[in-house]
Amino acid sequence: MTRYAKVFLTLVVAAGLTVGLHGMAWAELSAQDKADISRVEDLLNGIQTLQARFTQLSDNGGTAEGVFYLQRPGRLRFEYDPPTPILIVGTGKTIVFYDSRLGQVTYVPIKSTPLGFLVDETISFSGDTEVVRVDREPGALAITLADKKGRRDGTITLIFSDSPLRLRMWRVTDAQGKVTTIALSGMRTNLTLDAELFRFVNPDPFGQTSGDPQ
Repeated sequence: MTRYAKVFLTLVVAAGLTVGLHGMAWAELSAQDKADISRVEDLLNGIQTLQARFTQLSDNGGTAEGVFYLQRPGRLRFEYDPPTPILIVGTGKTIVFYDSRLGQVTYVPIKSTPLGFLVDETISFSGDTEVVRVDREPGALAITLADKKGRRDGTITLIFSDSPLRLRMWRVTDAQGKVTTIALSGMRTNLTLDAELFRFVNPDPFGQTSGDPQ
């Protein structure tokens, strides 16, 4: 597996945590927790489309940059700047990873990824996606999430600035405790995006392919 594929798999298909984290029952949450969760749900549900620059940071010090696009339901795109030779496209039910250097294509069900809930038609943290913990610091709020049905392994932590509430970054953690962070800047929301951003046509149909393109 190439280092680019490893970055991708950490980002969107993190392995299950070994530390035994599990969701908190609604009754265990404080009144402030519930109020903050409701604010985050309202914020995310108000975003139908999104475009932003992103910076990706890995535990080994590696960095990459590019443009992130999102359109709910089901569609996203990580368009990496050169020289990173990868493209990630969420086409509705599937996330596609394309390594242009090797001509490799990998298909992953979007529902199996930690990012899957971000492109749900309705975002809710009291359904299949559940809260692991809520953390606060002055001017910042972080909510760590897991999938209660086990379809989406690993955890994702959403980090917001507060007053006003804005999504700033997220962190995905894998089974070894390694963390991949995506920081957003220059965010624009609810703009019209070209539908072609969320289509993938394999430029090398005879290259290496894995997974089910559905």
